[in-house]
Amino acid sequence: MSSQHRHASAAPAAASSSSAVAVAASSTAARAGGHAASSTASQATGHGGGGGRSSSHPEYVWYGILALLALATIANACYLSWVTYRRYRARRGASASSKATSADGAGGVSLRRVPQAVLSASRIFGFRWRIPGLELMIVEALFTVAYVGACLVWCFAPVDGVAYPTNLTGRSWGTRTGMMATIQLPFIVLLAMKNNAITWLTGIGHEKLNLMHRVVSRCILILTWLHFGGIPAKLINEGYKIAGLVGAIAQTITTLISVKWFRRRFYETFYVSHVVLILIFLVSIHVHVVPVRCDKYIWGVWAIWLFDRLFRGARYILLNLVLRPARSVARIETIGADGLRITLRRRVPGGWTAGQHVFLAFPSLGLQSHPFTIGNMCDPQGGDGNGRAEAEMVFIVRAMRGQTRLLMDRAEPTGCCEIPAMIDGPYGHPEDIRPFSTCVFIAGGTGVTYTIARMHQLFRDLNASDACAQRVVFVWAIRTQTEYEWIAADLEKIITEAPPSLSLAVDIYLTGGSGSLGALPTLDFGPDIEKGPLSPASDSSSSKSKTASSSESGCETPITPSTPDTPISYGACTLKKPDAAYFTSGSSTPTTECLPADGAFPLAQGPGALRKRCGRPDVYRILEEEVAAARGAVAVDVSGPDRLVADVRNALCAPFAGPVAALRGAPTVMLSVEQFRM
Repeated sequence: MSSQHRHASAAPAAASSSSAVAVAASSTAARAGGHAASSTASQATGHGGGGGRSSSHPEYVWYGILALLALATIANACYLSWVTYRRYRARRGASASSKATSADGAGGVSLRRVPQAVLSASRIFGFRWRIPGLELMIVEALFTVAYVGACLVWCFAPVDGVAYPTNLTGRSWGTRTGMMATIQLPFIVLLAMKNNAITWLTGIGHEKLNLMHRVVSRCILILTWLHFGGIPAKLINEGYKIAGLVGAIAQTITTLISVKWFRRRFYETFYVSHVVLILIFLVSIHVHVVPVRCDKYIWGVWAIWLFDRLFRGARYILLNLVLRPARSVARIETIGADGLRITLRRRVPGGWTAGQHVFLAFPSLGLQSHPFTIGNMCDPQGGDGNGRAEAEMVFIVRAMRGQTRLLMDRAEPTGCCEIPAMIDGPYGHPEDIRPFSTCVFIAGGTGVTYTIARMHQLFRDLNASDACAQRVVFVWAIRTQTEYEWIAADLEKIITEAPPSLSLAVDIYLTGGSGSLGALPTLDFGPDIEKGPLSPASDSSSSKSKTASSSESGCETPITPSTPDTPISYGACTLKKPDAAYFTSGSSTPTTECLPADGAFPLAQGPGALRKRCGRPDVYRILEEEVAAARGAVAVDVSGPDRLVADVRNALCAPFAGPVAALRGAPTVMLSVEQFRM
């Protein structure tokens, strides 16, 4: 109640009771004056102060945020329940195919499969389609528009006693947009943290929460400049207001250099500038909001950031000092084709899940740490598997610019070296593929570290009757024979662990380079993946042979297992015309078998023997055939160059994996992409 209202009420109270009419009139006038004064005060606060209930109105945006988190948590709980049920059936020995329906999508439409059709449609529309030119997922674009739109409605709507046209005045919506931007700062920082409750509740890893982080960041950027647009420039004449302008400029620069093109090509510059500019932004905004009593939200930002720093610091101390291994160095080996094998041993409480990554730091090379996928399962030696014994971590990376190039320079003179290393992790939340009947693993280059570990873990689960897979397909596309040798021994060993009842296909595609193929052309397969900065890698074995290309026609020769002393050479090929199916995708080189004659390409024996093929994999044909033959839900894991990932996404947008096929009995397909991007 305003001071005018209080004085007007006191005067009639002291007057004679005979002046009832005058009192009533005076009281009515006072109430009108009070409302007018309140409205005037609300407008007079102008730059961020707000008044009455309108200042607290933007807090309601948290109700919407919490509702979204609740929906994601419920969806995660439902998925975990389904996983638990399928694993229970697997342990009871129930056949996944006993109740399977027609899986080729050619049967009759069944209304009972409407949920599966809705699921397939949502996956395609939301997560696999991309907006041409922007490389944005449809769900990311729609969510950005919806999120920003909802915030703008909150800012411009005539609510909380602010009626039209007052709600459209610059001071009114300028105040509200500033409040709306400030109140979301704790949320955007929470989304950027490596350790947060959102991951624990929703099952979404921190690397995938970057999508939501980008959405909220764009929204705050728009609201920030609307806030300044509603305030006349002449009013920005005080220190705290100037601090707000400095923070807005810092955030704008941060958002502009966060575009995909800049991040990929200048990762180190992006990372350093991102940290510095965000620090400037937060300090400036803190100074800006103190006079208008909104600093409680910035204190929330510092609290979230401090929790993550303390948590990560405690984990650093635990893994690298308290549980210090016998030797705290990493062994760096050059393995050809610009490849590096990094091996270290650590005691990791609880171990790690196949497909997770850790942040590696090499103090002698600088203070930065970069994420790398662990290329093997957690298998402690001499312990009970609970972190009391040291477990070996293996990483296969390609030397790019920055830290990995420094590692290559250290190891190249002698072929290997040992340097001190520290780890932080593990991080990531790989999808649980145990309940799926068919699992397809597709990798390119060093992306194989993700898929080979996932396949190995699946074999262990199958042998323990804790998974439902009946069919496993492993596809690895590499440029040279040298790259195959990176993991040749490990791959053959893993294949021997496959259950005898499992249908297994392992195909290695040689896409180009000299190596031992000589005649194969080098195909534009996109940049290879290193978890961290991306830049075009220079292949040390890039010389080309001038002979005719062997990928122009198929060839097949007998297979002879190799030994380490067997020279690498290829026997004569019997040419055969490729099948028409090889040309269905339109973008892939025809893939034909071209097996070595005298053991140059060592192959495992048995039904899961490796097959070497020449050319790029036709992922469309591979996925279409596997989905058509599947007798239950299909899981597809892919990791590698952008072009390979895009081909897989496009293939799974085709009708064979769509909602109509699901209505006719085709299985649903879950796609998991391992491509860590800042």
